[in-house]
Amino acid sequence: MKKRPALPTNIAGLTPLELARKIPVREAAAFNSVHVETFKKRYKHLIRKSGERRLFVTVHDAIMLPEAPDTS
Repeated sequence: MKKRPALPTNIAGLTPLELARKIPVREAAAFNSVHVETFKKRYKHLIRKSGERRLFVTVHDAIMLPEAPDTS
């Protein structure tokens, strides 16, 4: 699998092309420290489909999410 660069912690300095890049939901969930299913449930309005099964989120949306509340 191709190694992707890590997501930055803020959007300062990113070009519009980099902000519009689509990343898998799995990566967006890992970046925000939530489970994939939790991400799908809470942020379904941000998820875009590419094909039948491929789900993506833009880099901008993944970075700008509010931090998930600690439920433990």
